[in-house]
Amino acid sequence: MPDHLPDSCPSPPIHAATADELKLLLQKSLTAYEIDQELERIESEERQLEQKISKTEQDIQTQQALSAETRKHAAKVLRAYYMGDRDSLWMLLFSTASFKDALTLFDYLQMIVRNDRDTLHKHLTNQKQLQELQSSLLTSKTSLEQAKARFLAQKDQRLQLQQQLDAELAKQPAAANAVILQQMAQLTVQWQDKGIPLFRTYFQALAQAMKQLPEMVSAPGTNSSQDQSGLNQHLIINGFQYTFQISDQDLNEFLRSKNPIFRNLNFQFNSGIVTASGKQDDMEVTIIGHYELATKGEDKPKTYVRFRMDQLRFNGFDLPQTTIEAMEKEFDLGIYPQMLASFLQVTGVQVENGKLSLLFKLAL
Repeated sequence: MPDHLPDSCPSPPIHAATADELKLLLQKSLTAYEIDQELERIESEERQLEQKISKTEQDIQTQQALSAETRKHAAKVLRAYYMGDRDSLWMLLFSTASFKDALTLFDYLQMIVRNDRDTLHKHLTNQKQLQELQSSLLTSKTSLEQAKARFLAQKDQRLQLQQQLDAELAKQPAAANAVILQQMAQLTVQWQDKGIPLFRTYFQALAQAMKQLPEMVSAPGTNSSQDQSGLNQHLIINGFQYTFQISDQDLNEFLRSKNPIFRNLNFQFNSGIVTASGKQDDMEVTIIGHYELATKGEDKPKTYVRFRMDQLRFNGFDLPQTTIEAMEKEFDLGIYPQMLASFLQVTGVQVENGKLSLLFKLAL
């Protein structure tokens, strides 16, 4: 008989976390918090979609009743024309006894024609509205299904992340565990109370300033963007090709002239990458992204230069993709060439070391 029985579930070894392990734990705790925020956003989106679906279904029932009624009237009108009833009415004009009676009858017949036309138009309008409601209902139901799928995926990721945190915290000594949990809470509070407002402030100010960027071309020669001959240094014209160029130094100066908050944020252009980094009080922020061409609008889509966020960092910690997508959805940091000149159409965007170039052609 052995001296002792082996443990069925051996306890994990207890050791104090290294600096790298501590940072990884804090990173996971911040990611877990942001996933919780995304879950709340998705739940809110689901509630709004469910309310929209319910209202649309009620509107469809009302519209179906209206369409049925107008369809009956339209059928009577079409039947009258098909059977020749309206032709016989017009023939009455030739049997009137006087010109005055003919004018009266003519006005009456015109009124009948107008009513017939209004009835058919109303029927077509109701049918179109019904189709639009049904299409809207289908779109909302599809969006709801997608939202539910995203919720389940995020919830599963959150569960896995919590299991990893629990397992890694279980390896720590009790005293160290308490300190780590306190640091996690402090990081979450700092991000919630200071980090989020700071990012929002930067993005809101940046969105407003980028809309004013065309001033660097359209403004008269009263700033550094004009050379001694009065020509704008940022706009290069080569035949029918136009290029708007700006250095990262010029962009920083322009942004700081629009809002003093940008004194704490510095933009850099590298090969295909735009990086903005800065420090305010005890917070460090980093925004990494790129520019790309995109279109906006359904009836008359217009091309513009969209800024895509690839990475957001707060005090050295990466924020999850869900946070990046939420920020992108809330703030538009794009460049709209139509504000530069309505006769120009953007055809390309290039980011090189220290320089951003927008390529244009004449919009024919």
